[in-house]
Amino acid sequence: MPQPVIRHDQPLPTREEADVLLERYFRFATPTYRFLHQPSIERWMSQLLAGAPLSMAEAACALLVCAQSLLYAADGDRHKAGGNDEEDLVRSRFYFDKAKSLLNQEPGPATVVSVQARLAMCLYLLSTFRINECRFTFSLACTILTSIGLHRQSSATHKLDLVTLESRKRTFWCAYVLDDYLSVMLGRPRILRDEDIDQLYPRNIDDRDLLSAEAPEELPQHGNLEAFIADADLAKLMARNSDLLYPLQPLSESQVFERTDQMLEAVYNWRERLPDFLKPREKTLAGRRNFERQNTVLKLAYAHLRILVTRRCLLMDFSRLGRNTASIEDERAHRAIRECADAIRAVLSTIYELSQRGSLFSAFWFTPYVALVALSTFYVFMIQNSRSSIPPGLFPDIDEWLDKAKLCQAQLAAMSPEGSQMRRHYNLLDRLRQRAEKDAGRVQRAGHGLSNMPPPPAAGFQEQTSATTSTFSQLSEYPSRIRDHTEGLTEHQLHGTSGQTVAQDVQGENMAITTDQFTPLQDDYVSILGWGWENLDTVGFPVDGDIFDFQAC
Repeated sequence: MPQPVIRHDQPLPTREEADVLLERYFRFATPTYRFLHQPSIERWMSQLLAGAPLSMAEAACALLVCAQSLLYAADGDRHKAGGNDEEDLVRSRFYFDKAKSLLNQEPGPATVVSVQARLAMCLYLLSTFRINECRFTFSLACTILTSIGLHRQSSATHKLDLVTLESRKRTFWCAYVLDDYLSVMLGRPRILRDEDIDQLYPRNIDDRDLLSAEAPEELPQHGNLEAFIADADLAKLMARNSDLLYPLQPLSESQVFERTDQMLEAVYNWRERLPDFLKPREKTLAGRRNFERQNTVLKLAYAHLRILVTRRCLLMDFSRLGRNTASIEDERAHRAIRECADAIRAVLSTIYELSQRGSLFSAFWFTPYVALVALSTFYVFMIQNSRSSIPPGLFPDIDEWLDKAKLCQAQLAAMSPEGSQMRRHYNLLDRLRQRAEKDAGRVQRAGHGLSNMPPPPAAGFQEQTSATTSTFSQLSEYPSRIRDHTEGLTEHQLHGTSGQTVAQDVQGENMAITTDQFTPLQDDYVSILGWGWENLDTVGFPVDGDIFDFQAC
C-alpha cells in the first residue's frame, strides 16, 4: 500500500505525550495481544526520552508502542482511525522505521525482548495492510523464539525472575495465535506445531503485581489476561480444525460430517468455559472499556472459527438427502449449514453495529479479515441457495441480509488503501457478489422455476464433475447430460490451493475439468464444487487477469 513520505527530523514524543500513547496502547490498541509488560515499557520509554543506556530491542519496543498508538487518535472519550491528521501517520511510520533499523543492527545474543519487538512489528504491519512483509518478519521472530526455547517450559534449574518467566509465556502464546491467523489468511502451513510445544499458559497476574517479591501462588489472579488465554485456546482449536478439515488427503463426505461435528462440539465447549463478561452475546460491545473490546474480538473470532468449521458442508450434494426418511446424515448436514448461517449473521451484524457507532478502525486488521471470510461464504451460500443445492429455510431472510452484507462490504472496502492486498480482495469479492445477485435474480425472473430442479450431481469431496456449456434454456437437460459426461471420469478431490486444470477426453468429447477456479459462463448453471472458493481468505486471489471469468456479471 502507499506509505507516507518520511521526514527524518521527527522528534521523540514529550513525556506527557508518551504517557498518553502508552495508556492508549495498553487500554485500547491491543485488546487480546497482551505480550508486553507495561511497567517495563514505561521504564524503557523513560530511559529512551532521557537518553539513558538501553538495548536496541528495548528501544524498538518503546518506539513501536508509540507507532501503534498513533494509528488512533483520542476524540473525547472515544477513538477514531487515522490519527489526528496526516502528521500522526507520518510520525507513526517514522517510529516504526526507526525501530526496524535498530532491530536490524541488534547484536546477539537474542532475548525474549528481541521476539517481543518483532511481534510488535508484525502487529503494526498488519494494521497498515502489509501482510506479506508481516509474514517474513514473523518467520524471523519464530526462528529467534525457538532458538531461545520459548516454546518449551522453563526448567526449574534456571532461576528466572517472575517478569521474565511470565513474559516468555505471554510472548510465545501471542506468537502462536498470530501464526494460526497468518496461516489461514495466507494459505500457508503453520510454523509452530502443537507436537513441539509444552509451554504453559501465563498466570493471570496483573503486570504490576509481577514486580512483587511474593510467590506467584500468593498473588491475586486478576491480570486482565482472560481474553488473552481464551484467544490462545481458540487458536489451538483453529489449528486442529485446519489439520482435520483441510488436510492434503481427500476426505469422504462422511468424514467431513464427522469431523465437522467433532469440531463444533469443541468450539461450543470453548464458549462455555468463558467467563460471563467475555461470552459472545447478541449485543455488540463497542465502548471504551478494555473488556468491551475483548468481548467483541472474541465474538468475531468465535464466529470466524465456526465458519471455517462448517463452510465445506456448503458444497455437499444435498439432492440425495431426505429422499426416504430423515437420517442422521440429514440432520448432520442441516446442523452444519444452520451453524454456518448463524456465524455469518453474527459477523455481519457485529460489523454493521460497529459501523453505525463509528467504531470501525482500519488499524484493527482482524475485523476486515473476518468480514472477508464471512462475506465470501455468504455469497457462496446465496449461489448454492439459488441453485437449490441447499435445503430451503436454513438461512431465513437471506435477501435482507444481502442488503446488510453490501453495506458492510462497501464500508470495509472504503477503509482499505488503494493498492493494498485487502483492496484487491474486496474488488474480487465484489465480482462474487454480482454473481450471487445475478443467480438470485435469474431464479426470481424464472418464477422460481429452478426450485424443484435437482442440483448438479456431486460426491461432495470426492467429486465427479465436468464443465458444461448448457444454456439457461437447456437446463432441463442438465442432470442427464452430466450423468452421461461424468460416467467413468477420474474422481477429483477439492484441494485447498492446488489451482490446477486437467483436460481429459471422455467418450470422444474433450471435457475440461477445472479445479480451484470459478469460471461461469453467462448462462451456465455452474457447480462451484470445482472452484476451491474457500481460498477467498487467502492469497489464492489472483492479482491480474480475469480467471474467474466474471465478465458477464
